[in-house]
Amino acid sequence: MAVLLRSLPLLLSALLAGQVLAADGPLVEVVPVKQMAVRDELITFGSLRSDESVMIRPEIEGRLASLHFREGQAVTAGDLLVSLDDAIARAELAQARANLDLAEKNHQRAQMLFQRGASNAQALDEAQSQLQAARASQALAQARLDKTQIKAPYDGVLGLRQASVGDYLSAGQNIVNLEVLDPLKVDFRIPQKAVAQVRLGQTVEISLDTYPGERFQGEIFAINPRLDEVGRSQAIRAHIGNDDRRLRPGQFVRVSVILAERAEALVIPEEAVMPVGEQLLVNLVVDGSVEQREVRLGKRFDGLVEVREGLEGDETVISAGWQKVRPGLAVRSKSGERQR
Repeated sequence: MAVLLRSLPLLLSALLAGQVLAADGPLVEVVPVKQMAVRDELITFGSLRSDESVMIRPEIEGRLASLHFREGQAVTAGDLLVSLDDAIARAELAQARANLDLAEKNHQRAQMLFQRGASNAQALDEAQSQLQAARASQALAQARLDKTQIKAPYDGVLGLRQASVGDYLSAGQNIVNLEVLDPLKVDFRIPQKAVAQVRLGQTVEISLDTYPGERFQGEIFAINPRLDEVGRSQAIRAHIGNDDRRLRPGQFVRVSVILAERAEALVIPEEAVMPVGEQLLVNLVVDGSVEQREVRLGKRFDGLVEVREGLEGDETVISAGWQKVRPGLAVRSKSGERQR
């Protein structure tokens, strides 16, 4: 008992010394493991195109009588855009109607005579043929008249006109372009090695310098089955909604094809990873002491890295100062979490 009493001060001193050592352990920065959405993306570039684009042109030649639109105007399908001079077409239609009326009367007489036996079948056939020709001539004249009125084939926005009232237009001459702006098409290409990763219905996002920091979402609706033999790339087309008309055909865009998305991926700072040979390790703080764990990493972005295997999500990792620690060592820690 006397020996125990004499050694008690020494034991207390040793315990106090141990506490001081623990309190004086290395100071490290720690951050909790985060859970956030992580995407695998295929990045490429493309161009915006109108969903439909047509140049309004006359099918027949004639003088431009009147324009029924303003440049840049939004129109709906069936709206009258251009009228050509129709005086000749109306006269031709009137002539065709008169010829048809005569052919119908001749056909009726031929039928009557044939029924009475006063005419033969050949005369009836000739009258029938003349009647059909007259009907065709009227339909042709009516079609020519209809083509003097040029209408919008679908809803869209008109561009800049290239003809004026009084111009004599030849068939196929440009008058004005019509563009469908909602939705827009985005055309882009992917390399041969990524062909198996892209499919119909896949989500894409585009960004452009005009709207920094913004992304516009769309969906792939067409894939060219044939690869380009020169560049070994595949042409892809997607639709992008544009109801607010902020996007314009012809713009150059950055395209991100969303290959996969993990809603609750585990993420840590890149600097928390310690490479040791072929291994990738992270240092955890568990009950004030260091614990090492091997991990398998995924995507890297913005100074962060995804951890696919090795963590559960409730750990705290050492983000700075792990070079001076070892497994089992007691450490002092402070929060090193930064706003990103």
